[in-house]
Amino acid sequence: MGYATEATQAVIRYGFEVLGLQRIFAGHFTRNPASGRVMQKAGMTYKGCFRKHHKKWDVFEDLAYYGIIRGDYDSQTRVTL
Repeated sequence: MGYATEATQAVIRYGFEVLGLQRIFAGHFTRNPASGRVMQKAGMTYKGCFRKHHKKWDVFEDLAYYGIIRGDYDSQTRVTL
């Protein structure tokens, strides 16, 4: 587990435990699958792909979205304790 996964888990923990959020989601460019693996390792699940959603340097990019809800986070937290 690397620094990115550890940081992502810390942000998720802060969102649910301190801010009291119900859902956390994030996206990444599909040409960077390593970012998706970080989100999966942090407990997030794939929600879908927004095709040609964002224009970067005159090229439209696909975005993959991942998310986690409080109930799933609570279930994962009980298992890891």
